[in-house]
Amino acid sequence: MSTTTPHLLEPYLSLPRETSLIVLSSILGASTNWLLARYIHSYLKTPSVEGEPEVAVLLASFLRDYSFFQQTLSKLSIDLDSEVRKGRFAFVDGLTSLFLPSQRSGGRLQDGDDLRAVQRQIGDALAGLDAGRKRRVVLVLDQPDFLVASTSAGGGEGAGIAVRDVILDLREKVHSCVVTVSADDPLVHPPVAPTPLETNHSWFVLSLLHEADMLCALRLLDTGTAKDVSGVVRITSSRDGETEDREYLYKVGGHGGAKVFERGQ
Repeated sequence: MSTTTPHLLEPYLSLPRETSLIVLSSILGASTNWLLARYIHSYLKTPSVEGEPEVAVLLASFLRDYSFFQQTLSKLSIDLDSEVRKGRFAFVDGLTSLFLPSQRSGGRLQDGDDLRAVQRQIGDALAGLDAGRKRRVVLVLDQPDFLVASTSAGGGEGAGIAVRDVILDLREKVHSCVVTVSADDPLVHPPVAPTPLETNHSWFVLSLLHEADMLCALRLLDTGTAKDVSGVVRITSSRDGETEDREYLYKVGGHGGAKVFERGQ
C-alpha cells in the first residue's frame, strides 16, 4: 500500500486560501490520524515560490505527543526534527503539559485551568515561527475539543464558547487553520437531558462544522466492517458560493500506507 498522497485527495490537500478553516471529523474506529498526517506532509512539501513567503506548520495537539507525529510523518518521508531546525515546523504539546510539569524546552501548555495560557503558549510558538522571516503559517489544532472537557470551564456552561473564542483569535494570526474533532453521534447529538459537558462539546463541534470552508468527515461503513475497506471519507467544500460534495472509501494499512478509491473500484 502506497505511502504517497492518494491522488483523489490531492486537490484537497494543497495550501488553502487565506483565512480558510478545514475541519477533519472522526468517530470511534475511524481516526483522522492518517489524513491529518497527509495534510501536514502536503504543507511541508509546498514548493517555495519566489516573491511569496514560505509555508510553515504549527501543530498543537491535545491528545498526541511529538513522538507520535515524528514517527507517523517519518513514514511519509518527513523529518520533523529537520523541519524544526529550518524554522518551518513547531509543536505545542497539550497532552503532557496540560497537567504535568514541563519536561522539555519549547512550546508547552503550563496551565490546564487557564485558556488564556493556552492561547499565550500557542501565540508564542507562532511568533517564533515568524521571527526574522515572514511565513505563511498553517495552524493545526489536533483535538481541541479535549480542552472543553479538560479545562476548569469544562464542566460548566460556556466552555465550548470559550475554546471557540480562543481559536477565532488564533486564526486571525495565521494563514489558515486545520482542526480535528470527535463527532460521534452521542457527542454531537446529546440526550434529551444532557450534562453541561455534553452540551458544550456538541455546541463547540457543530459551530466549527458550520464555519468550515471544507469538512472531511470520516466514518465506518454503513454495512459494517470489511477487510479491504477501513471506512468512508466524505469531503464537503465551499468555494465562491458553490458547494462540492464527494465521498470516497479508504483503506489504511501498515507502515503509514493509505489508499483512497471510488465505490466499485
